[in-house]
Amino acid sequence: MAPAKHPGMRYVLMTFGLVTAALGSVVTGARAQLCSERTCIRTNTVSVHVGTVLRLGVEGSTTLHARAGLQTPGDGVGTGAGPTALVRSNGAWRLEVSAAQTTWTPLDASARPDKPASDLSMSTQATGGWSSLGAAPTDVARGGPTRGVAVPLYYRTQFTPARDAAGTYSLTVRLTLVGA
Repeated sequence: MAPAKHPGMRYVLMTFGLVTAALGSVVTGARAQLCSERTCIRTNTVSVHVGTVLRLGVEGSTTLHARAGLQTPGDGVGTGAGPTALVRSNGAWRLEVSAAQTTWTPLDASARPDKPASDLSMSTQATGGWSSLGAAPTDVARGGPTRGVAVPLYYRTQFTPARDAAGTYSLTVRLTLVGA
């Protein structure tokens, strides 16, 4: 556009350009919205990504206390109910279990200080399916989206009379919920 010779002319040209641009966008917007005299309809598509949300609750203690002594069964095994994991998720998940340390903690002077964590086995069933526990995580349960599922855990402690002195032992079990 050539410069106008009169300052008033420059104002008129600029105003005309702005009005034309504004009217053009209104007309384009009205066509896109399917407007009539009284209503306008416009469809918008919104897309949102919701990540996997996991929630782990635990009923009961994750610290196990076991005692080796005269009441220990002849086969050297003590079995009991552990905690129950409560899982909620909007996607696939897996529950991992591991020992918080590689050895049991002796709670009295007579207990063996180097009792390995692998002397503890765990299962989601009271009568079988036992897996030895270690410091590395092991999968004990898997699932899909759920409003809440209870995963009961059972412990079985192995005592070897030749190695495990009578005494009280403690081991903390770590439960980890992971998106699968």
